[in-house]
Amino acid sequence: MTKIIYNGKIYRGRGLFCGALRIDGGKISAAGEAEELLAAAPAGAEKIDAGGALVLPGFHDSHLHLHWLGRRFGMVEGTGAASVEEVIRRGRELISRLKPAPGTYVQGAGVNPDLFTGEKRDLTRDDLDKISTEHPVIISRHCGHTIFCNSLALRMAGLADSAPDVEGGTIEKDSSGRPTGVLRENANGLARKNIPEPTKAQMKENMKRAMEKALSLGITSMGTNDCQGPDFDDVVEVYRSIFTDGEKDSGTGSFLRITLQCGISAKEQYLNELKERQIATGKVLWESADRGIFLRMGPVKLFMDGTLGGQTAWMKQPYRDKPETSGFPVLDPGLLEALIKKAAAWGYQVVVHSIGDAAMEAVISAMEQVTSAGSNPLRHGIVHCQVTSRPQLERIARNRLLALVQPIFLADDVYILEDRVGPELAATSYAWGSMERLGIDVSYGTDAPVSNLDPIQGISWAVTRQDPQRDFYPPGGFYPGERVDMAAAIDRYTAASAYSAWEESSRGRIAPGCWADLSFIDRDLFSLPPTEIHRARVIRTMIAGDTVWQV
Repeated sequence: MTKIIYNGKIYRGRGLFCGALRIDGGKISAAGEAEELLAAAPAGAEKIDAGGALVLPGFHDSHLHLHWLGRRFGMVEGTGAASVEEVIRRGRELISRLKPAPGTYVQGAGVNPDLFTGEKRDLTRDDLDKISTEHPVIISRHCGHTIFCNSLALRMAGLADSAPDVEGGTIEKDSSGRPTGVLRENANGLARKNIPEPTKAQMKENMKRAMEKALSLGITSMGTNDCQGPDFDDVVEVYRSIFTDGEKDSGTGSFLRITLQCGISAKEQYLNELKERQIATGKVLWESADRGIFLRMGPVKLFMDGTLGGQTAWMKQPYRDKPETSGFPVLDPGLLEALIKKAAAWGYQVVVHSIGDAAMEAVISAMEQVTSAGSNPLRHGIVHCQVTSRPQLERIARNRLLALVQPIFLADDVYILEDRVGPELAATSYAWGSMERLGIDVSYGTDAPVSNLDPIQGISWAVTRQDPQRDFYPPGGFYPGERVDMAAAIDRYTAASAYSAWEESSRGRIAPGCWADLSFIDRDLFSLPPTEIHRARVIRTMIAGDTVWQV
């Protein structure tokens, strides 16, 4: 069926707009002005009045954790908590509301002690014991790389009175050697090992809830790190079930395009198993006859270090505000290089979580073993790419490494970056403007649920580098030379992000031949004052020409 979208401001690329689109078979077949396209429309064509909205390609979040986002709906929500006491109160309220049986794990996420208004400290076992002593309680820091455990959770993990050393992780202890309840990086698994994995039915509901949230924000596709190796088949089965249900419902509901980023930890066997089963980057895992590919294998994913907020990101120099540590690698650099070489030899795209400048150095050096100046045919990339020096950025550009970044991270890190690394290194970090000028292939995302899923909030941070929730702090913007303009921000959230998933020929742009995956915005982002960008809202989301969400 032919559809005509008219009465909109339709973005086709930097400086290029039109007023109408024609859609045939779910794909854009023409772009022009309303009078022309309406006059040429066949009898019976559906005519959709955009109501003056700004029409963009559907947003593609280049890196997040969709299942984790869905699981957050039943957890203690730490985002926005202003104190230890508020986290405790929220935990008690959750238990009172859900009434889990004694012995059932109570989980939470999103806590950011750096933004507490009072004492800025991690939560301890004694704090979480105030939530419950009958339930094992585990709450993660907003980054997900540090967890806080109550005494019962520690006891169930065998960590209540003493704890072993953990390679690539830490179990913090008090002066007597007793674990405090704070576990970082690879130590997290010791406390989490007894938590029952969700059933497939629970996974499905979690993912559907998260998909519906994404669609309401104009996100039509994403690169999501939901599988960690052994759970690959379960994750794929659940996604296929969701898409099969969506097909029966004529494409409405929980139905968006997924590129799987498959974590392999540091286990070579997981990579070997993918190869043996011929599950390579780009493999189609579910496809609709009418709407195209909805599930495909993307890159394998590795972790090099932790997070800036948790002070586990691996730095070349000690932290300015914690000089006893420089963070640490969670993966041996030699093993990183060996895994990248092996994956590349087998044709896999590889992306690596890297935040600190020492981690960046190790990852760039490893990737230079499988790339060359101007050539990165497998599109290897660096996820987060936060704390960087100018020479590192130049090496990234020279080897055409992808940078999968999250502008929304500054919503938290603008308040801690200089304290952590000093102003000199802060000036060359979160360097999105420099990345543009160097020609780096940059894509935008959120790492949700680590940060706010809303692309418009990410765009606001990329363009202003100011906090709209705190009177646009800092005045003039945080290192304003690293701001980007609106066209760059939108392109990085659409066309460039589609490129990171190898789908630039079929989506990410409003052009003939591309799927009509579209996001309708209630105001013109290109003419808004920068201080108004964050107020914009999505009013309609389309996938393959079908409206899948609408105000």
